[in-house]
Amino acid sequence: MKRLLNLRGALSLATACVAGYALYASWSWPFRTALFPRVIALPILFLALIEWALSVWGSEKEGEGHAVDFQFTDTVEPALARKRTIAIIIWTLGFLVLILLVGFPLAVPIFVFAYLKIAGQEPWTLTIALTAISWLSMEGLFNRLLHLPFPEGLIFGLWT
Repeated sequence: MKRLLNLRGALSLATACVAGYALYASWSWPFRTALFPRVIALPILFLALIEWALSVWGSEKEGEGHAVDFQFTDTVEPALARKRTIAIIIWTLGFLVLILLVGFPLAVPIFVFAYLKIAGQEPWTLTIALTAISWLSMEGLFNRLLHLPFPEGLIFGLWT
């Protein structure tokens, strides 16, 4: 039998404790309020306990080297890789600013449209179709089905 507490086991036990606390804390809450924490915490608790059991009693042999041999690509020039990295950081920051300005439900389809047309240079049909799907998903799932209110963006908050 392996040590009862290795790094992998400690992480899984810590995760199980957090999930267990989320279940315990939500126990006395009303059903609708407690639904989300319970739906998330219950599978996390079971998976974390399974991971802990595997780390203690599993027969995985220690391999040499790292689990994943991370290596930068040799086929892309460093200047091009730097340019692409900066571009994706700018797109991500732009998405966050868009969420702040117009709110999450509108920011997602606007971002999908802009990214597909500008960065992806996709055809109009695909861009419009995927933008419509993203809007329908945001509206249908979060607003109509789950009734999750998102805060208004700063722009729309000026008129209220």
